[in-house]
Amino acid sequence: MQDERLLRSCQAAEADYINMWERLVNIDTGSRYGAGLKKVAAIVAEEFRKLGAQVQVIPTANPEEGSHVLVTFTGKGKGKVFAMAHMDTVFPEGTVKERPFTIKDGWVRGPGVSDCKGSVNLILFAMKQLKKLNYTDFAQYTFLFNCDEEIGSPNSHLLIQKLAPQHDYTLCCEPGQVGDGVVKYRKGSSNIILEVQGVASHAGSNPEAGRNAIMEIIHQIQEMSKLGNPAKQTTVNFTTIKAGDRTNVIPDYAIAKADMRVMFPEEIYRVEKAAQEIARHHVIPDTTVKVTVERSNPPFAENPGTDKLIKVAQELYGELDKKLVVIGAGGASDANWAASAGAIAIDGMGPIKGGKNHTPQECTKLDSVVPRMYLLARMLMVLGHGLE
Repeated sequence: MQDERLLRSCQAAEADYINMWERLVNIDTGSRYGAGLKKVAAIVAEEFRKLGAQVQVIPTANPEEGSHVLVTFTGKGKGKVFAMAHMDTVFPEGTVKERPFTIKDGWVRGPGVSDCKGSVNLILFAMKQLKKLNYTDFAQYTFLFNCDEEIGSPNSHLLIQKLAPQHDYTLCCEPGQVGDGVVKYRKGSSNIILEVQGVASHAGSNPEAGRNAIMEIIHQIQEMSKLGNPAKQTTVNFTTIKAGDRTNVIPDYAIAKADMRVMFPEEIYRVEKAAQEIARHHVIPDTTVKVTVERSNPPFAENPGTDKLIKVAQELYGELDKKLVVIGAGGASDANWAASAGAIAIDGMGPIKGGKNHTPQECTKLDSVVPRMYLLARMLMVLGHGLE
C-alpha cells in the first residue's frame, strides 16, 4: 500500500533537493582534489548534523586529498541498514566552470550530477523525509560518503568492509540504471601490467644488435588476450601501450596494461598463473618479460540475499505503479567491497542516469528524483523495521 504521507513529503521536497544538488555539483571534486572534496564533505556533515545525526569527518591517509563522512542515526527498532554514495568524480578542477549544473528538457547535467552527487543528495533527502515523519522504527542507519570511489576506494574500502557486515543490509546508491534499473551483481576489476625489457640499438646501422621490446610485447599481448573466458564472464582487454621515443632506435622497453573483469574470484588466479606461463616463452631472444596483476574491486556475485532485496524493492516501487529493471554490470562499485565482506547488498539505488557517466554527456532524469527518493526512504523504513 502506498505511503501517501511519505510521497507527498517527497514531492514537496523536490525543489529543495534540486537546490542542494546544484550546490553539490557546482564544486569540483575530482578524486584527490582535496580542496573541493573537503567543501562537499563539510556541507554533507552540516546537513546531517541538522537532522540530529552523529557525524564523523574522517580524513584520508593523506589529509590533503579529502575526507570521508560517516553518519549514524539510532532508532527504537531492530533493523540495521548501511547505505553509501561517493562524493568524488572523475573530472579535473575547472570542469564546473566549463559546464556547471543545468536543467534542460527534463535532464539534469553537470560533472558528477549522476555519478554520484545525485545519490549523495538522495540519501540526505530520504532521511529528511523520515525525520519529518518522526520515523524511529529502526535500530541503526549508517551512511558513508567516501571521497575515493572513482579510484577504487583505496582508503575507504577497509571502512566499507568493516561496517557493511555489521548491518543487516547494504544499499549502494550508485545511479539507477538506464531504463529504471537496479544492479544485482558487478564484476570485480583488476589490471594486468605487462613489461618487456629489451636491448637498444641503432635502427639503421646496427638493428641486429638490438632486442626489440615492441615486437616482444605485441606477441605477449596477443597471447594474453586469449585468457578471457566467456563461459565465466571473464574478460581481458589490453587498453594502453607505451614504447620507444625515437624512430631510429630499437626500443629497449615497452609497457602495456590490460583491464581484467571477473565474476568469480578464482578466475583472477587462473589468469595470473596463465599469464606468468605465457611470459616464460619469448619470440625475441634475450628479452625479459614481467607480468604483474594489480587487484582492485573484488566481484559482487549473484546471491540469494540480493535477490531478496530486489524483491522487496520491486514491491515498494510497485506502490508507485513502477517496475524496476534488474541488470548485472561489468563496472565495479563500492557494492563489490561490501559484498566481498559478506554483506547482503543491492546497488543502483540512486536517481536514473541518462548519458554515459564519466563523460560530458553524463545526465540524470529529473522526473526520477521523487520516485527514487520515495523508494529509498521506503527501503530504509522496511529494512529498518526488519524483514521476516
